[in-house]
Amino acid sequence: MMILDIQQIESQIRRIAKTGSTGVALSRHCREERMPERNVDFQDILNALNWGKVVHDPDPNTDKKFKVLGEDLEGVPLCVVVIIFGENALLVKTVHG
Repeated sequence: MMILDIQQIESQIRRIAKTGSTGVALSRHCREERMPERNVDFQDILNALNWGKVVHDPDPNTDKKFKVLGEDLEGVPLCVVVIIFGENALLVKTVHG
């Protein structure tokens, strides 16, 4: 994947993140397991999506899955795995440190 493509994806993810819960959905796995385990809330996820660096995470089932390497609101490293659905929506699959 070209650098320009990653920059475009990063811009798209940030644009979607700015809509908050309108465009950003959480998987059940993320919401019920990973977020409580890691003491992460929705605002932490939005912070990482808005300021983090996007890394492509190749998946044989989709080319729209990406890792966003950022920080939570306290500055603790946070990786957010997202799947982009169209121009205005994404699903947060999981989070980890």
